[in-house]
Amino acid sequence: MASDERRLLIKGGNCVNCDRVFRADVYCERGLIREVGVDLKPPEGTTVIDATDKFVIPGGIDPHTHFQLPFMGTVAADDFYAGTRAAVAGGTTMMIDFVIPAKGESLLSAYEKWKGWADEKVCCDYSFHVAVTWWADQVAKEMEILTKEKGVNSFKMFMAYRDVFMVNDEEMYHAFECCKRLGALAQVHAENGDIIAEGAKKMLAMGITGPEGHEMCRPEEVEGEATHRAIVLANQVNCPLYVVHVMSRSAADAILRARQRGKHL
Repeated sequence: MASDERRLLIKGGNCVNCDRVFRADVYCERGLIREVGVDLKPPEGTTVIDATDKFVIPGGIDPHTHFQLPFMGTVAADDFYAGTRAAVAGGTTMMIDFVIPAKGESLLSAYEKWKGWADEKVCCDYSFHVAVTWWADQVAKEMEILTKEKGVNSFKMFMAYRDVFMVNDEEMYHAFECCKRLGALAQVHAENGDIIAEGAKKMLAMGITGPEGHEMCRPEEVEGEATHRAIVLANQVNCPLYVVHVMSRSAADAILRARQRGKHL
């Protein structure tokens, strides 16, 4: 009898779960795991893969990608096809990209635009975070619609990229307040954008235009200060906070101190 591609048995592998590694068979139907156990007896016609002495690992989730991102006159090299194709090849079966509206742009319109880019190209499951790059009553209303009707449950604020994505402290405070009310996760890119912008001017004045200038205009304390400031602002409205891509000891220390005081970071 010909094998049924809708039924799959991965036999005798070392299954990796969050708590342990154990030998077992994994039986799937129509892309869903139906049973995990030893010496399973699948229906006749099931496709069988011998996984003896191999690890059987759940698909990975990449929670921070920027496919096809328009940014300061450039566009990210990987679009949603190239990026997700590479992800699947490496065992990542789910990714969460970022919808990043321009200042003054509707969050809902930006969401539909990004979704249109993704739907026609993706090779794996995906979802979106949405960035808050400006503030008004409209933004708060659209955050609520995105959360209740579109399945978005996390919003990101940039403390860097002045005049592009950066929000000020008052805007970030209101965004945190809204996230708290909606039960959404607040995220921050924590660097002092004003200091970076002035540092960039100095680099250009000295004729430094290569990639080394990126690091030179971002001393470590720029991230440490912004991380501490974001934690203080989030704490004022009791909003849990996710500080993305922590890059320095100063920032990590600020997070550690807040956790030791019982803050949710």
